[in-house]
Amino acid sequence: MAPVAGTTAGSCAGRAVSGYGNGALPAVALCPLAYAPGELLRADAAAAFNRLTEAARAAQGVPLCVNDSYRSYAGQLRVYTDRPGPARPGLAAVPGTSNHGWGVAVDLCGGVESFSSAAHRWLVANAGRYGWIHPAWAEPGGSLPEPWHWEYTG
Repeated sequence: MAPVAGTTAGSCAGRAVSGYGNGALPAVALCPLAYAPGELLRADAAAAFNRLTEAARAAQGVPLCVNDSYRSYAGQLRVYTDRPGPARPGLAAVPGTSNHGWGVAVDLCGGVESFSSAAHRWLVANAGRYGWIHPAWAEPGGSLPEPWHWEYTG
């Protein structure tokens, strides 16, 4: 996904990400995710995710659970090559090509990691209203089924 200009996300105004590479976004371009300490996304994606997680909390009684969000290039390399950290061999994009590196992808938990869960069904029904999709390649019949992976498209 191509980077776009930064936007104000609640109390976080992220700097534009154009001119930076995948996995090389500066801290000033990233904003925190509600209920997910340490997790960050590009400002517009974070604002949309925070609205989505508030909707999930209102509907299901709990906010969305986040395992992973923005990944630096080094973080992408760790995940891709099974180095220390949240390794997912065979389940990660080639470093420098991941939407996690643009700050527009999340890996979720809390039941979402099962296609048949109520949490996953709720996301399928509601995420699009907030600019979030479950990409075709991650669907049950896709090339790499990952119920936990969601991407911001605006």
